[in-house]
Amino acid sequence: MQALNLLPGGSRFLCGLIIFYFLLTSCSTRVSIPTVSDDPVELFVRHEAAQIVAVSEDKDHFAEYQIHLSDFPRQDILGMSIGNRRIYISYRLAKFASGSSLHLWLLRQTLAHEIAHETAGHAQNNEFTWFNRSTLGPALSSVDVGLPGNVKFRNYSTDKELEADSIGLGYWKKLGWDCGIWVRILQSFEKQNYVGDIFHPTGKRLQQAQRACVSEDKAGVI
Repeated sequence: MQALNLLPGGSRFLCGLIIFYFLLTSCSTRVSIPTVSDDPVELFVRHEAAQIVAVSEDKDHFAEYQIHLSDFPRQDILGMSIGNRRIYISYRLAKFASGSSLHLWLLRQTLAHEIAHETAGHAQNNEFTWFNRSTLGPALSSVDVGLPGNVKFRNYSTDKELEADSIGLGYWKKLGWDCGIWVRILQSFEKQNYVGDIFHPTGKRLQQAQRACVSEDKAGVI
């Protein structure tokens, strides 16, 4: 398989879907995540999300999803899931996806992974707000996502990250989307020598996706 080239020429935009999840340690803190107003792009992203939610356990609750665009100060941040069906997507990624099939599939993978965290209840504890970002580059600070500097973070477990991948890929299958694309995205990470981290190991994510795709192929054999 040919790896997807997800990086536009000369761009510093990092297209990894290796996601970190974080929580606010101050439960009473109210934050306002900066958003971008671009109705056509927002409608485009919401349409893509609607397809995924429609085949999920949340199919009767899409009206409750709040999906926003954010021009994060750190351009390698692809999205955030903060629980209660609230998701923020990188405005930069969304704009690329609206005009590029390569980035469209990355957006679809991002949304499937994010929605899977919601449907799996990974942020059910109402005392916490969860965030996610790509793990490439220096350590994340709250300022990088436009939040106050006193916000502190911790990670979801590797098991939850892999579970979100598995659930998200399951949604792709229900939609008839080629699981090989999901695999090739992860293969492109490896070809760029990106191994992930302890919570988001590219190798394990790739192996899991490959096993799922093989199972799908065998299921279609008569």
